[in-house]
Amino acid sequence: MRQIFFPVIFFIFSLSFSFNCIAKEEMHVGYRSISTWNSRENIRLDVGIWYPTRVEERDYVMDEYHMYVARNAPVFRIIDEKIAKPALQKHEEIRANAAKNKLSKKELQAQLDAVPLPYKKFPLLVISHASGLTRYSYHTLADLLVKRGYIVAVPMHSEDNSHNMRIFYSAKSFYQRAKQCSLAIDLLVQDKTFVQFIDTTKISFMGFGSGGTAGLLLAGAELSAERWLTYCDNYENTNSDNTNLWTFDITNLNKNLFCQNPVKAQVEQFSLGLQRSIQMKNQENFFFNNAFASKEIVLEKVRKILEFHVRWSKRNNPGLSAYVYEPPFLVPYLPPLATQYTYFDTRFKQFIFVSPALTMFFDIDKIQDGNLKFCIVGLEKDYFNVPEIQPRDLYEQLGKEKAAYYLLEDADLWSTQAPCYGVNMLVEMCKSVSDAERERILKNLFALTYAFIPHFE
Repeated sequence: MRQIFFPVIFFIFSLSFSFNCIAKEEMHVGYRSISTWNSRENIRLDVGIWYPTRVEERDYVMDEYHMYVARNAPVFRIIDEKIAKPALQKHEEIRANAAKNKLSKKELQAQLDAVPLPYKKFPLLVISHASGLTRYSYHTLADLLVKRGYIVAVPMHSEDNSHNMRIFYSAKSFYQRAKQCSLAIDLLVQDKTFVQFIDTTKISFMGFGSGGTAGLLLAGAELSAERWLTYCDNYENTNSDNTNLWTFDITNLNKNLFCQNPVKAQVEQFSLGLQRSIQMKNQENFFFNNAFASKEIVLEKVRKILEFHVRWSKRNNPGLSAYVYEPPFLVPYLPPLATQYTYFDTRFKQFIFVSPALTMFFDIDKIQDGNLKFCIVGLEKDYFNVPEIQPRDLYEQLGKEKAAYYLLEDADLWSTQAPCYGVNMLVEMCKSVSDAERERILKNLFALTYAFIPHFE
């Protein structure tokens, strides 16, 4: 029976706003963007980061969104007094000595910096935005979480965003999304601004639409076309003369659109592409394993020859035996490493999937970590990822022990993003609900998220 989260979520939401922050001071919303280029994966990574700060916010316009943040402000520093007592005592001694010896401010600061203070760490939430949106699309949700003591990172998914959708709904898109989410963590924990403020034991993932499917890769699932081959046998297949996906009216249909043309035809193309990529992967693995086995055979032959010559040298030239190398001193080249197709990232412990797409293309049995927790969110007005079909199917595959399921009423995928203008983006993506409805949906989504992921302590 589906769980319609309504009175319960408002109760949780009210409790969350009564949260008494340890800092005893209002947390404002800071924002900065960091970028890098991964040459090995040939991926450019731009990450928007929302974080707690003491600096008050100002107005900014980013793409289609009006943001109210403190750009590049210092991170909110809360001394962890449980482990900072020795350092605090040393700081008091330094200040007393500075007053006594009349040290300059520069010298005092240098001595204080030499005794670093441990600060409280914030949980991290990585958000994978839906196809056609950007890293700014969930800034309203990020604002609400930051004020409760979270750092929120949203990587911009190259070639699958509002500016460029070249690899939309392709296997490469899912693999690339998953890799970018992992790289976002790498980037943050190596960044001198954030490394001391991220609690690496409390890292969660949240994905919208295609972002949800990328999250399945991070959880250990693998892409597979096997289920799709018989998937539509359980649903009515209504053929349509309309082969244009962009003019197809979906709002009046209540069936599984993935099993109806023209949507089915598009998904079939995705399936064929996925099968080709899997065949290439299997072929790469075959060549790699053969090359590795051949290397072992060659190495064994070399080892035996070298052992024979070493024994012969030691027996016939005792005086030169000290200069004879013990085998093996020759190692053949290793074969090239196989392409990575598994993106399991053990740093993620909790996963929230909001209206996940194409779940029928995943082998869920590959998820082996029994400690992972999942929250599946269906959106009542999402006509593509129909709650009773896609999200609910994923929930049942994962099982009640691992997953929880919720339904957001009156919501579609576009209503979960922040308010936007609809100038460069499709107006339908920005105006699918009224401002009041969007505000209510976002508050419900925040309450659900806050109740599921680990809290700041």
